[in-house]
Order: sequence, then structure tokens, then C-alpha cells
Amino acid sequence: MQAISFKNSALFKRGIWLSAVALILFVVAPSVLNGNLWSNPLPSAIAVAMLCAALIYFFWNTQLHRLADEVLDCRDSLKVRRGRAEDTISFAQISTVEVSSSGGFHRITIRLRVRSKLGSRIEFLPQASLWSNLPAIKSLAQDLSERAHRQSI
Repeated sequence: MQAISFKNSALFKRGIWLSAVALILFVVAPSVLNGNLWSNPLPSAIAVAMLCAALIYFFWNTQLHRLADEVLDCRDSLKVRRGRAEDTISFAQISTVEVSSSGGFHRITIRLRVRSKLGSRIEFLPQASLWSNLPAIKSLAQDLSERAHRQSI
């Protein structure tokens, strides 16, 4: 078995969410410390609402919550884990493998012929050594796609 996904994906996702919470607290903190939050909450509420709208837009575009935490290549199948859910995907179940770069993150998307426990598509960040090497990421996706094609015949 060989890991083909970023080994710290779960930590990375958790860090992004915690950073968003910290940013909201950073915006609210001056009003709380000055005592203005209760006397005139409108300016703080507007700032928090604008920040939340920007964060919702960011999370909607990046779809970080859909990323698998771990993807292991077991030669004839992929072992995928997202949170506590885990599934083994045989290459015969894979219809396509593609690379996408939404939100500034290169990710590999595996579309399945039949819905699994983790959904009809599995997305993951490739290993950190490949992040800045788009041709290597495309090569990995091509290899997975070819193996899936061979299994489906």
C-alpha cells in the first residue's frame, strides 16, 4: 500500500476551519473589548456578516469538506478515508479520474460508476511533493485512469 494523498489532509482541513473561526473572533474582539458590542452592535454585526459571506463563498468554491483525508493505493483498489467513514474502491468502480484546480488547490477527482459510502466522487489533495508539479499530478491521475480502464474491460 502506498499513500497517494497528502498525509496531513485532516489537519489541513481542520486548520482552515479554525482559521476561519479565529478570523471571525478577531473581527468581533475590538467591539467586545471596548464594550461597544452591546451598546451599538450594528457595526460589528455588519463586519461579521460580510466576513461570514466571504468565508461561505470561499468554502463553497473550494469544497474543502469533500476532500478525503487519506487515499491509499493497494494496487487493485484504493482505500479511502474521510473522517470516520472508510471504503475500499476497486478500480473497476472508477469511471474517470481528472485533475482540477478550483480555489487554487490542485486536487484529483475520482468519479465512480456506482455510488459508494463516500459518494459518487472522491476528491483528494495529492502528496505535498507534487503540489507545485502539475504535470506529475496529471501523470498520477492518468495512471489511475489507465488502471481503472484495464479493470473495467
